[in-house]
Amino acid sequence: MKVLLCTPYIESPDVVSSGIGTWARNIMQYNQETGNSIDIVPVSFDRKTHIEEYTVGGFKRYYSGIKEVGKCVVNAIRKIKTEKPDVVHICTSGYLGFIKDIILTHAAHKNGINSIVHLHFGRVPNITEEKGFEYRLLKKLLNEADKVVVIDRKSFYALSNLNYQNVVYIPNPISDPFLHETEKQRTEIKRKYKSAVFVGHVIPTKGVVELVKGCSKVPDLSLRIIGKCTEKMKENLLSLAAQREGGKWLDMVGEIPHNQVIKEMLQADSFIFPSYTEAFPNVILEAMICKCAIASSNVGAIPEILDVEGEMAGICFSPQSAEEVTNAVNMLYKDNAYRTQLTEKAEEKVRKKYTTKSVWPQLAKIWESGAEQKKE
Repeated sequence: MKVLLCTPYIESPDVVSSGIGTWARNIMQYNQETGNSIDIVPVSFDRKTHIEEYTVGGFKRYYSGIKEVGKCVVNAIRKIKTEKPDVVHICTSGYLGFIKDIILTHAAHKNGINSIVHLHFGRVPNITEEKGFEYRLLKKLLNEADKVVVIDRKSFYALSNLNYQNVVYIPNPISDPFLHETEKQRTEIKRKYKSAVFVGHVIPTKGVVELVKGCSKVPDLSLRIIGKCTEKMKENLLSLAAQREGGKWLDMVGEIPHNQVIKEMLQADSFIFPSYTEAFPNVILEAMICKCAIASSNVGAIPEILDVEGEMAGICFSPQSAEEVTNAVNMLYKDNAYRTQLTEKAEEKVRKKYTTKSVWPQLAKIWESGAEQKKE
């Protein structure tokens, strides 16, 4: 069986890194290592243009996006014709990206090939409620695609309630290389009490201002912020941190290699993530497997991942509030036994539900189903 996988997947300083790219590399590596009879042919939809946050929604963003993605679409259509795959699997982050998804599904059907569209974002419920331009594009895509994969249950229910029968829920798995490296480092590293860590792009919408303000109110807590950061943002956060102990409790680490991120997570005893908006953040799974006690904003699939309505594997709070951050972190440190219980449950849940081994059969099943329909 041959699957044409239209996705970002290249790992290089020359391309914009993305969660979709991490997912794709992990899936392709697992397929190769396990020797499955599936031939995955990747088609790159990687972006080389880094667009800073201030241009979001601006002309520069749209122009560069159309130019880069347009070339990828032409290449993908050519591959559809020459590779003659059994299934075309299209990964998308939505909005104007839906236009290229519609074009690709149409091209697949024109060549008698089934299409699978993978929605790698968690704002589907908002899109269906607002019923704006993005909803109209999504609706057309849902009608065009043979299967639509969503990564969280809220999205699945939102589309199922609109009577779409072609929707499948498949969560993202944790990266196998991250899992293996964590096991290798775990016994060598000692955890520090009341040491918190944040990992992510250090921009306002990741809640970093509220993070520093909120953590500054927690006595004896140290915080390390890891990720790409401008000098202006660094100065702003250090200035906010100076309100306690002259700011010595905060370390701005910057970007570091992934194996060092693992070391940081294994050393920290808590992971704080106050992002305004997320889909299915891999970093939450990574913090869970590293046994950090997690306090995160209740956005995207995070409440589902942490099972906040069942056997809790972490604490959730409302975004855009420094006070909520303070309260959540204080709750983590109120009871050592409770914090340990959260970390044990978190690791157990990742190993049971969010490994590539557990997710792979679900993915292979929809590919096989698409291939069988093509034969018929």
